[in-house]
Amino acid sequence: MLLPLSAGLKFLVYLIGTVALGATLAPWLYWTGLSLSHFKTFGFLANTDFQRYFNRSVLISALVLLIPLARSIGMYQFQYLGLRRNYHRFRHVAGGFLVAAGTLGALGVGFLGCRVFELKNPIPWNLLAPILLTAIVVALIEEALFRGAILGLVRQTFPEVPAAIFVSVLFSLVHFLSPPREQIAVVHWYSGVELLPHAFWRFSDPWAVLGGFFTLGILGLILAHATLRTSSLWLGIGIHSGLIFAKMGFSKIARKLQDLTPWFSGDITVGIGSIFVMLFLWLLIWVVYLRGESDRDRT
Repeated sequence: MLLPLSAGLKFLVYLIGTVALGATLAPWLYWTGLSLSHFKTFGFLANTDFQRYFNRSVLISALVLLIPLARSIGMYQFQYLGLRRNYHRFRHVAGGFLVAAGTLGALGVGFLGCRVFELKNPIPWNLLAPILLTAIVVALIEEALFRGAILGLVRQTFPEVPAAIFVSVLFSLVHFLSPPREQIAVVHWYSGVELLPHAFWRFSDPWAVLGGFFTLGILGLILAHATLRTSSLWLGIGIHSGLIFAKMGFSKIARKLQDLTPWFSGDITVGIGSIFVMLFLWLLIWVVYLRGESDRDRT
């Protein structure tokens, strides 16, 4: 099933506008981060590369442009997004976080036991607190954007299942189109546009497409399933933040000793093996939270 032509064109314009605005704003966001890095609280921004600012700029642009998109489609009220008040929000956030982080954590422990990774010496435990903050902020923004606003908008013209698939593919595509590091040495006002051609580099690697793009797509489906089943973003926020925290945290406290490509490459969430990990996580989430979920349970 395809989007109606008018709605499809509006989403296409939205996507193009998001990338264009993100590329334009990225240098200014980078320079703002450098200025803030002089303050002790934001000192970590001094070591943040331009590519990461580019990624965040695209997300910010997507949020900003949602307002005109919603108006053009005729969405003015929050209730039309299909979200309701969730009286189990604290249990969903905390539980989703623990299940997701625990799943990746168990995988990490297995890698340590098999000597695929080893803990750094000394272990930089101090890095975990800012990673937790980053995980929470990113999860809040991305769930509000993809599973809240965009999924809610797409559901106005799509049935639930096609809508979830469409938004999950979009979620995967946005994250997969990530420029490689060390592409921009000196940042100019046009550096965001200069970086755009490099955003497609991972599509040249079939293993990266299989292990990265599909893993992100499955994650998008998990989060969409959680949102549709609970009519709420809280479970998805917990799952999403838990995965980010476990993934980034493990990469900071451990170093790789063996190359497991194509099963696991880059980090523990990229590779063919990660597809099975995501499917196992989906099963856990369904058994623990979604199997018996109903409207009556949320009221």
